[in-house]
Parts: sequence; structure tokens; C-alpha cells
Amino acid sequence: MFWGFSEALDHYEEYRKSLDASEDIPPELNILLFGLGDPRHVLKSAARAFKHGTRLNFYLLEGCLELVARNLLLTTVAFESGQLLSVRGKVHLFMDLFGNTLVRPFSSGYVNAKAAVLTRMVTDLEWGERIAPIFSLEGLRYKERDQLEDVFHFWTNREKHVFNVAHYWDGNFARVRAALGTRYDNKMGAFDWDLHMRLRENGAKQVCPQEYKHWRDTGIAFTFPEYEHSDPNKTMAVGLSRNGDSYMHRGLVGDISTGPYISFGVKCPEEKLASSKHGVNEYRSTDVTERNVFEIMYEIQERKDYEFDAKDIHKYGSYVLDSGKNLNKDKIRAEPVEACKYDQPLISCENVKINFLSVEDVLKIQTKANQRNKYDIIVVANNYFSFLKDDFPQLFKDGALVCFETRQFTTFSKEEISAFTTQIRDYAKDCHLKPLTNFGINIPYSILKYRNISQTQ
Repeated sequence: MFWGFSEALDHYEEYRKSLDASEDIPPELNILLFGLGDPRHVLKSAARAFKHGTRLNFYLLEGCLELVARNLLLTTVAFESGQLLSVRGKVHLFMDLFGNTLVRPFSSGYVNAKAAVLTRMVTDLEWGERIAPIFSLEGLRYKERDQLEDVFHFWTNREKHVFNVAHYWDGNFARVRAALGTRYDNKMGAFDWDLHMRLRENGAKQVCPQEYKHWRDTGIAFTFPEYEHSDPNKTMAVGLSRNGDSYMHRGLVGDISTGPYISFGVKCPEEKLASSKHGVNEYRSTDVTERNVFEIMYEIQERKDYEFDAKDIHKYGSYVLDSGKNLNKDKIRAEPVEACKYDQPLISCENVKINFLSVEDVLKIQTKANQRNKYDIIVVANNYFSFLKDDFPQLFKDGALVCFETRQFTTFSKEEISAFTTQIRDYAKDCHLKPLTNFGINIPYSILKYRNISQTQ
């Protein structure tokens, strides 16, 4: 729910590769991200946008407003002024908020301070347009903006703003305990089996045992020796309902078996980062994530190509780190954490616009007249595939690139992955989509790509 199960892609480049030699890229591309859960594709595409003049209009459609809020926050981190945060500071802040249930006090302070800025953005659209022109919130309904205001208010540190995420992760009757059942008494063995017999067997070989089992046990995916994690990551709370000064919520939902490693931590251009000795990776998926996110943050800020430097990242694949105990995991920080205001204008990116659609459009977008023949690129998350109807092809432009996320890089069995892939292929055939993925090669694909040819033939 909070992250995807396919790697971040530059969708300008993906669209360019889908064209025939005689075709030109249009001056503007409309891109619908249907339930992706995180802004990985937006950030990867925006980082490379300085290399071309095509305008990229992203339309993000999520099933709950807490995910809208979280996407706003994570994207804001990437576009924060370089005067407030260094590239390295952005990288570790992003990774902390993206994948950890407990975060550093600095990260908690950033969220606490940024909540006030985001509140003003959703309540004063003119001011928001000036400070963050990359965003458009006009697709949200008034009541949804009010609900976003409540979400951001919950993110601030107050005595009654309680989110004991460690309790929901692995306390009595919590999700990990409930999921494992009788296997809980030997949970480390169960985690190891899920990693080696499912996740790595399915192709996510970059994920290391030490980081994966630590995440399954604590909910903290990305660790470095110099950091300690103590504050609850309130951006992972969903189903918020305000009652005066206090809140009710659904606790912790989303993935607890695969982890946030797939979006940025499975592949990278440097082959040596995927090297291993005697079956032990030299670099963790955490280290690869650090490298890929560093590239994105650098290129957004500097608007030039990133040249890899091994000094920019850690190399802890072959080490067993003592991550220590979760500090104060059962305590709630009520006092404000001192931090900058973070109210400077975001870095400009003239040819990228991020539009947030109403959560009600998850069920309505396929039948809305103003959405017909609108999108050049559509990406569908694997857990949103069931929402697709017979009207779905009405969203495609002629020649549109249509991408379906598979369940390849998950802990599903091979039979379940194959069955879901067959569903995608059958549906794409019914929609008269031309496959761009080479199914004849035995390669694990996290995304299946097609092109809309129904109107051209």
C-alpha cells in the first residue's frame, strides 16, 4: 500500500522506446498512475526531465487520502530547496519516511514542520501554486481537502495524536503475529523461508537476509550505523477520523511480507553493486536504494547527469549490523521537535506537473466523459487490477503505452504469480493491446508493457 512492487521508470524514455522509427514524441504526455502507492515513477521521470522539452502531466489516483498526503510529502522532499537540505540529507530523509515504521528524530521534526506548510497548500491553493507550482490539487473535492488538513494536523506532535506503530506491527494481536499464526514462535525461520524460497527465488536477489529479517521483525527497512530510529512514522497511519483534539485510525495496513525494497533497490546501472561472494551480496538492497535515490535527488536539484561515486553510498551487504533495540518504541513524542519551517518555494521543474485526482475516481474514472482518450501512458498497480472494467480502454489515446504491474517481486508463489500474469495477458488481449514485452524470454518482469493499437487497425 505504501510502496510498489515494480522498479521506478522514466516514462518519457519508456514511451520513446514504444514508438516506431517513423513516429515522433508529442510535445505533451498525459500519464495516469492508477494506485501505484508511491511517487517513484514521478520522481524518476522528473529527474530526467531536464534532458528533453516534452511536458509530463502526471495524474495520481489513489484509494485513500492518507496516500495522497504521503505522496505529497515524499515528492516535496525531492523538490525541497537545496538551501534547506543537501542531496544526501534528502536521500536519507526520503528513505526514512518511505520505508521505516520508526524514524529518526530529525525526520519526525521535518514531518512536524512540513505539516503546517502542506496544510496551507491544501487550504490556500493560490499560495500553494506559488510555493509548489509542480502540484495541482484542483482535482480534489473540497471535503477531501478538509480531510487532508486533518491528516496533516495529525502528523504534528500533540499529546492526543497517538500512533503506536510498533504496537500495531508486532504487539499482542498485531499484524505480524496474526499473519504468522503458529509459526510466530519461530518467526525468524519463517522470515528466512519467505526471503529465500519466495522473494529471492522470484527474482529480487538484491534483498539481503539481515535487512529483510530486521524489517519483518521491526518494520524498519532502511538502517545505517549512524542513525537511530525512535519516533513513529505517522505517514503510515490510514483511516483517520478526527474527534475533537484526538484521532481514531485503522492502525497499520499495507504490505508486511515483501518490503519497500523493490521500488528503488533491485536494479541499478552499476553491475558491481549486484555482485556477491559465496552467495552473500556485497551491497544490500538498502545500499542500492541509497544509490538510486541519490541519483534522483541529485538530478532534480542540479539538472545534470549524475556520475556515480562509490563514496556516496554505504556498502554493508557482507556485514551483520547491530541495529540495536527500537528506542522508545512504546513512547509517544508529544512535544514539538525543533526544526526549520521548510516553507521556501520548491525547486521548479517547468515541464512536469503532478495532478492529484479524487479518491472517488478510482471507481468512476473509466466511465467519465472528460477522461476519454486522454492518456498517453497508463500504469496500473497489481492490487488495482481488479478495478478495471470493460470501459478501461476508453481512457487510452491512440498509440498509448499501457503498463500492468505484476506480482513477480513479491512473496506470492510461482503459481500465483503465473496465474495473475495470465489474467493480465488475457485482459490485454480483450482490449486489443499489442504486447511490447518479450514473453519468449525467461526473464522475471515486474511490469508488462503494451501499446494501444485498437484505433489504428
